[in-house]
Amino acid sequence: MKYLLRGFLSVMLLVLLTGLPLKSADDASSGYHNYQALTQALKNIVGKNTKIAKLKSIGKSLQGRDLWMVQISGTQGGTPEEKQALLVVGNLEGDHVVGSEVAMGMAEYLINGYGSDEEVTEILNKRTFYIAPRLNPDGAEAFFNAIKIEHLGNFKPRDEDYDWVIDEDGPDDLNGDGLITQMRVKDKEGDWIIDENDPRLMKKKDSDTPFDKLYKIYTEGLDDDDDGMYNEDGPGGFNVNRNFPHNFGYKTKGWGVYAVSEAETTALIDFMTKYDRSFKGQPHRNICAVLSFSKFDNLAAGTGIESGTPTFPQPAQAAQALAMGGMRMTFMRGGRGQTPTTPAARPTDPQPKATMPQDQSLFKAVSDKYKSITKINSAVSEKPFGSFLEYAYFQFGVPSFSANLWSLREDAPARPAAKKTPRAVQGAPSGQTQPQTMDRSAMMQRFASARGGGTGSTAVSSAGNDEKWLKWIDDKNEGKGFVSWTKIEHKQLGEVEVGGFVPYLRVNPPADLIPDMSKSHAEFALYLASQFAEITMDDPVVEKLSSNLFRLKIKVHNKGEFPYVTAMGTRTRNITSIMLRLKFENDDDMKLFGGNKRVDISTLASGAEQEYTWTIISPTGKQIDITLWARNGGGTTQKKVVLK
Repeated sequence: MKYLLRGFLSVMLLVLLTGLPLKSADDASSGYHNYQALTQALKNIVGKNTKIAKLKSIGKSLQGRDLWMVQISGTQGGTPEEKQALLVVGNLEGDHVVGSEVAMGMAEYLINGYGSDEEVTEILNKRTFYIAPRLNPDGAEAFFNAIKIEHLGNFKPRDEDYDWVIDEDGPDDLNGDGLITQMRVKDKEGDWIIDENDPRLMKKKDSDTPFDKLYKIYTEGLDDDDDGMYNEDGPGGFNVNRNFPHNFGYKTKGWGVYAVSEAETTALIDFMTKYDRSFKGQPHRNICAVLSFSKFDNLAAGTGIESGTPTFPQPAQAAQALAMGGMRMTFMRGGRGQTPTTPAARPTDPQPKATMPQDQSLFKAVSDKYKSITKINSAVSEKPFGSFLEYAYFQFGVPSFSANLWSLREDAPARPAAKKTPRAVQGAPSGQTQPQTMDRSAMMQRFASARGGGTGSTAVSSAGNDEKWLKWIDDKNEGKGFVSWTKIEHKQLGEVEVGGFVPYLRVNPPADLIPDMSKSHAEFALYLASQFAEITMDDPVVEKLSSNLFRLKIKVHNKGEFPYVTAMGTRTRNITSIMLRLKFENDDDMKLFGGNKRVDISTLASGAEQEYTWTIISPTGKQIDITLWARNGGGTTQKKVVLK
C-alpha cells in the first residue's frame, strides 16, 4: 500500500511519487499569515474589486481580534442577500491554520476571476459567497510564536486542575529548540515501551515486559506548581469546532464549557441566524450549503455525516469517586451486604447522529465530484462531535461538507483495522480511548488535550499513523520533521528523553503547496454553488369553464441539482418554504371556488415539478398577479395573467 500526502493536483502527486523534497519543516509557520498579515491581505484582496466584495467583522474573539467575513457577489442578479449563498469557514481549530490560507486564496481567486473568467462571472452573478477564513484567530496565533506548541483551543483561561490558580502549569521548552514535543521517562509503573522496529516510536507494553523497560510519556515540561502533575494546567481554551450545539453532550462537568459558550461560536451562529431589524428578517438565511476546512472530512474520507460520541473527561477526584460510588453509597445508607439498587436507565439521546437515507445520494455525488476536481481520493478523519459540520446539517438544515486539507492519503482503500482493546496515553493520537484507570496527571493532561489546550498531536505511538508519517519524513521531507530523542536532566524526574514530531508538521503543509490547494478548492466551491435548487414556474394557463368560471394552472419546477430542502432540512423546519401566492385585481368581483390564494411548498426534489390548480369565479378580463418566492431557490418570480 502506497500512502500519498496531499494529492491536490498532478503537480503535487508528482512531487510525492518522485520523492522530490518538500520545504524544510524547521519553521512550520514560514509563508503563512499571522493575524495582522491576514487582516492586511484580506483588505488588499477585497480592495481589488469593491463592487463585488466587502470585508466586515462578524464579532470579536476573546482577545479582541476581529472575526473577518468576506462577502463576494456579482453586480447582476439582485442583492447579495437575495441570491443563494455558500458559506465557507476555515481555521475553527486553532492549529489548522491551512484552512484560513486556503479560504483566503479562494476569495482572491473569485474576486480576480470576476469579469475575466466566464464560469466565475456566471456563478457570482447568480450566487453569493460568504468566506470566514479564520474563526479562531487567538488559537491560530500560537502557530507564529517563537516556541511552537500545537494548540487547538482559543486560549480562554481555565483552572484545569481545580487549584484556584489559572494557567500556572503549562509546557516548558526543556531542550531549548523552540519546540514543545514529548518526554519519555523510565518508570516501572509505565505502560509504554520503545518499539524495537523503530526506536523513535513507542508502543504499548506486553504482559511480560520487564519493569526496567517501561516508560511513561508526558508533554515536554516541568511540574511548575509542584502538585505532582506535569503541564496539566497550561494555556486555557476550548476547541471552537467542538462547541456547536448539535451532539455537544449533556454533561459539561462544571468546566464553564457548554454549547455555544465561546465568543467565536456565537458570532458565527449569529451571522447565520440573527434577525436584522433593518432587513426585516434574517439576512443570511440565503445560505444553501456550508463548506468548512477542518480536521473532519466527509468529502475524501467518506460521505455523509456520522457523529462521534462527545467526551468530557472528569477530573481525577471525580473519576475516583465515580468508581467507588456504588460501594460508598451502600455504606452511607447502612446497606452493607444488601443487594444494590438497580441503576436507572440512561436517557435516550433524541439528536440524529447520521445522514438521513434520502440525503445520502447528494453527499455521495458531491464527494465524487470533489475527488474528481481536487484529485484527493482519501483522507484521515475522526468522527465529529459538537462540530460546525454537524450543526450546519442537523440543525441549520443545509448540506454540509468538510475537507481535511493535510493528512495521510492512500492510493486505495485500506482494509478495516482489526478490533483492539482501547488504549490511550496523555496526548495520544485522536481516536484512541482512555483506559479504565489513569493516574491523576494523565487524567488532567488528557482533558487538556480533549478540550483544546494540550499538545495531543505530538505523541509518538506505533499504534496509529505515526509510523507512516515517519516514513514520509524519511522518504519525502529529507528526514526533517522529527526531533530525535535526546537525554536531558529533569529537575523533578531525573534523566528523561525529549523528542517527537515537530509541532504542526502533521496539520499544516508547506506554504508553497497552498496556491494549488486554493485553486482546486475554489473550483470545487464554484461547482457546489452551481448545484443549488433553482425554483421556477411556467407561464400560467387559463381555461374558461363558463362565462364567469375559470381554471388556473401553474407548474412549479426545480431545475437545480440539489433538492430545495434536504430531508434533514425538512425535519428541522429551518428552511423557509417556497411560497406561491395569487393577488386578485378586485377581491369584490373575484372569488376562489377551489384552492387557496397562498400555497406553501416545503420542498421540491431535484428535477421535480408540481402542478397547482385554482377554480375562480370572476368577470372576464380581470387580472391576477402571481408571485413565486423561494428564498433558498432563486428568489422571487412574478407573472401576470388575464382571465379571458
